[in-house]
Amino acid sequence: MNRTRAVVLFIVVLAAIGGVAVLTVDRPSVTGTESRFAGVNDSTTLVTTELRVTNPNPIPIELGNTTVTHSIRMNGIEMGTGSRDDIRAAPGTSTVNFTTAIDNRNIPAWWASHVERGERTRVVTGAAVDLPVFGTARVSENRTLTTDITGALNTSEPRPINASLPFVDDPVLVVERTSATWGNVTRATTPLDIALRVRNPSEIPIPVARIDYTLTMNGIAVGNGTTGEGTVLSPGSEQTITAEAAIRNDELDDWWVSHIERGQRTDLGISLTTVLELPDNRTVELPLDDLGGNTTIDTDVFDAGNGSTGSTSSIRLTG
Repeated sequence: MNRTRAVVLFIVVLAAIGGVAVLTVDRPSVTGTESRFAGVNDSTTLVTTELRVTNPNPIPIELGNTTVTHSIRMNGIEMGTGSRDDIRAAPGTSTVNFTTAIDNRNIPAWWASHVERGERTRVVTGAAVDLPVFGTARVSENRTLTTDITGALNTSEPRPINASLPFVDDPVLVVERTSATWGNVTRATTPLDIALRVRNPSEIPIPVARIDYTLTMNGIAVGNGTTGEGTVLSPGSEQTITAEAAIRNDELDDWWVSHIERGQRTDLGISLTTVLELPDNRTVELPLDDLGGNTTIDTDVFDAGNGSTGSTSSIRLTG
């Protein structure tokens, strides 16, 4: 009988010790995330994310029923989501890796919002970890992505235009300055207004019939056409000729693929051609190779070290 009581007492003590162990387990915490682009194809852009989890306990914690969800939003547009189940938190700080897929069909809508907001994008990456017993840990990081495409196209350097026409001295025109501004963006197009301040240095009137344009991004044609109204520049006069170009937004998902493949770099090219109408109804095309402008667009969406303008992060735990 005494032996039985001793065994029972031993079991009770073990149970009590076990209960104390459970009660003294500290909850793991989420301390941050780090994301980067991992690959791209015609339809999808993959983003890998490292979620940092800190376990203050001396033993690993198996979180078999835990679900990690992740989302990427750009100017409030949900670009993609991802999730992972069953994670293990080793003692100290460890990382949990998972993948989020961005649907490239969202790129045109994001681009329109980027231009509408003055070439600014707020990038928000958020992760939620549902921890059984402990509650839900949430972490979010906010970054601001900026570009200055139109600023790079502005110039006040005079540039001569030669025609090599008989009985007409070159240059036939001089572009005194160039400026570019975005127009009113729609779901279909992104207007780009290019204003050329043109002077006629010759002693004869110069009739400008139109301006043809082609817009390329990493060699991909995203806009082309004919724009501008006909005008005649009298000798010694100056006029502002505006080329109202437009980017076709439905071409931008193809551009995005090239942008990611090149390490988030884009070469934007604007080719302008002035068409002169001669008195005998002939036309002369004058390529303005040095006037349309070429600029490089660099981005660092996840602030991976390429010069993002700034970021903030926040972490909270709810239960």
